Amino acid sequence: MTVSGRVTVGIPTINRSNLALRAIQSVLDQTYRNIEVIVSDDASTDDTVQRVRAIHDPRLVLFEQKQRLGLVGNFDFCLRHASGEFFLLLGDDDVLLPTAIERLIEPFLHPPASISSTSVGVVWCPCRIADANDAQFWTTEAGPPSESAASLLAALFAGNRGPRLSSILVRTRDALAVGGYEKKYGDLCDIGNWGRVALLHEVAVCVREPLVQYTQHHGSTTSQSPVQQWQDWAQIVHADLVTSARADRNAEQQLKLARTNFISGITLTILIQTIGKPGWIRNAVAQSFRTPAAIYTPYMFRRFFKDGWKVLAARRNSKKLRKK
Repeated sequence: MTVSGRVTVGIPTINRSNLALRAIQSVLDQTYRNIEVIVSDDASTDDTVQRVRAIHDPRLVLFEQKQRLGLVGNFDFCLRHASGEFFLLLGDDDVLLPTAIERLIEPFLHPPASISSTSVGVVWCPCRIADANDAQFWTTEAGPPSESAASLLAALFAGNRGPRLSSILVRTRDALAVGGYEKKYGDLCDIGNWGRVALLHEVAVCVREPLVQYTQHHGSTTSQSPVQQWQDWAQIVHADLVTSARADRNAEQQLKLARTNFISGITLTILIQTIGKPGWIRNAVAQSFRTPAAIYTPYMFRRFFKDGWKVLAARRNSKKLRKK
């Protein structure tokens, strides 16, 4: 049964009790009260389950997985057990600011006069980038108040939009209609889902204020996965996004032209995550020989100089805080 107006926030988690408790509390503290919080613990070996059980709030539902579902499986489990009309997937190391849900749901419930509610596919916001100790580094880029899904995706691939996993609200039925979170997309299953959801509708709406704190740290899946694997996932995601856009020639062409940026952007994102780690320069040089078409592009150099210094500064600040 889907509850009208309810927002389900899914929090898949494993072995991050301190961070997961912080994420859960940020949802329970929302000014928008018609929420459901689904926590799916993927067979943690720490005290996550015990600590979540100690939270007494009827809006909180805990699922204890006895066998590992994996990242994609756990994402999909949260979605398929949602009772809300709307769905947001929150990383267990991320935080919603208090008015996040209230602001993100507004364009769905009360869109501007020029936009019908059925034409809105996704609502998103930029994010504050921080470390696990809440040290804030920078804010990702907002977009126009409204644009087409293809425009949002192409601009995201070009590095000019800043949605993250935890800053995107969709209709639950749409997320299910496109197949949920699919294993063929690997760790890019989030964009494989919301990107195709966006293409079901005419408009993507941006709330031009950072309402989510996205945590960037060495323990994230992004910082640990092989570049080639991410490139393979990106190829599959891009192909399916183009297929989803075929009803609109302009959107299809826009996404086709954005392919190189998408592959280069994914490559750079993974390489940037390694900055400051032992051997990161050697790894970057090796990757330049493996996939030169993704490395030697004007876009790649522009993005590196635009964003690379931010991550390097973040690494240095984190080290200083740990020393204190």
